[in-house]
Amino acid sequence: MAGQTDTERLARSLSQADAIVIGAGSGLSTAAGYTYDGDRLLRYFPDFVARYGFTDMYSGGFYPFDTPGEYWAYWSRYIWINRYGPMPSDLYRRLLRLVKGRDYFVLTTNVDHCFQRVGFDKMRLFYTQGDYGLFQSAEPQGASAHRTYDNEDAVRRMVLS
Repeated sequence: MAGQTDTERLARSLSQADAIVIGAGSGLSTAAGYTYDGDRLLRYFPDFVARYGFTDMYSGGFYPFDTPGEYWAYWSRYIWINRYGPMPSDLYRRLLRLVKGRDYFVLTTNVDHCFQRVGFDKMRLFYTQGDYGLFQSAEPQGASAHRTYDNEDAVRRMVLS
């Protein structure tokens, strides 16, 4: 309708919808403050920036570290701040308020698990690229082929050591 803001049109559409499908990629997490370069990189990875010249967290994840210790020093910190650390903003909570009590489903490529962390129903989430909070065997076979393992305690111990 003429004269309405984008927010007003969205609110009206949501109120009239029978069901809501949310498709979310990295842009939503970036908007929520999960930046992988700049101040956030320098705050959490100054040692890796100085030693390896990393310009962003994402590229650092592909670096061929010399030892498993270096590899897990990087990845445990990366997982901790992007999965378990404080969320940079309330954007995901605000999105949940828009759909709470409604028939909704979320399809996301985000692995930071922000949807579930703020209270989105796990049974209404499909995170196609996984979750930083889960480990799976590198060579899954037999009974463990389809299992994942919560990694919070292991990651916490690695970050603290």
